[in-house]
Amino acid sequence: MYDNYYEPERITVRRGETVRLDIRNAGGFVHEFNINTAAEHVAHAPMMQMMFEMGMLEVDKVNHAAMAATKGSGHDMSHDEPNSVLIEPGKTAEVIWTFNTQADLEFAC
Repeated sequence: MYDNYYEPERITVRRGETVRLDIRNAGGFVHEFNINTAAEHVAHAPMMQMMFEMGMLEVDKVNHAAMAATKGSGHDMSHDEPNSVLIEPGKTAEVIWTFNTQADLEFAC
C-alpha cells in the first residue's frame, strides 16, 4: 500500500476462497485497507472524515486512546471489523477474508 495506490492493483479470487492479505503501508500517511463494494466505500467516507475531525486519526498516526473512548457509546469508531484495518506508515497488518458471495469488491482507503 502506498499513499495513492495499491500494488498489486487487482487480485482475482474464486467464490468461497479464503485469502490472507499481508498489507504493508509503504506510504507516509495513515491508511485504511478496506474490502467493500464501491457504494459501501462511498458511504464509509464520512466516518473517516469524522475520525480525522475528532482527532482519532492524524496524518501519520492513529490515536488509539481516542478511538477506544468511543466503544459502547453508540458511535463506536474502533475499526475492528474483519474486512478493514488502519495502518500507520511503515507498519504491517493482516486481513483474512473469505470471499463467500459473488460481488465486485474493491480494496480502498
